[in-house]
Amino acid sequence: MQVENDDMVYDEDVVVKGLKKGDRKIYRFLFDTYYTILCLYATSLTLDRSSAEDIVQEVFIKLWAKKDRLHIESSLKNYLYRAVYHTFLNERKRNSRKTNDLDQVHVEVLQASIQEEEQSIKEKLEWINTQIEQLPKKSKEIFIMHKKRGLTHSEIAQILGVSVNTVESHIVRALKRIREKLPKPLMLFFFV
Repeated sequence: MQVENDDMVYDEDVVVKGLKKGDRKIYRFLFDTYYTILCLYATSLTLDRSSAEDIVQEVFIKLWAKKDRLHIESSLKNYLYRAVYHTFLNERKRNSRKTNDLDQVHVEVLQASIQEEEQSIKEKLEWINTQIEQLPKKSKEIFIMHKKRGLTHSEIAQILGVSVNTVESHIVRALKRIREKLPKPLMLFFFV
């Protein structure tokens, strides 16, 4: 089979033999002849021009590195196309493994973060509950009815048979006692 480039005509067997011997002119001839068309083919596989160029360059690098061990059964053109296709598949597998590894790391980091946050929230709630338990009996009862059960001041006043002002004053005193003991990291959490 003959291969043409500009005004030069090469017999494919001569090209392969020259390549195996390390003839740089022949290597350059192959590069000039096939680079663009192989990039187009690789782009059709990758849908990305830059990745396609990387694949074709890798094929030519390997072609030169393995020049003395080349075994071409069909045509040189078919050999190069197959090399591009296999390089594309290998790259795709490699990227898939990297993506899976990154996804796994991301999930593990998120799980650790969630566990830390859950632990932190649990500790904050325990601290707040401890402070509520230490309130005087009436303040504690009113505070729990208002903050935990969501009752309004007037509803609490009706249930307990006290004035709304009394309810408000117990809630204000309870909040003041809790705030006095409140560590700074809990301030935002407590008032949210």
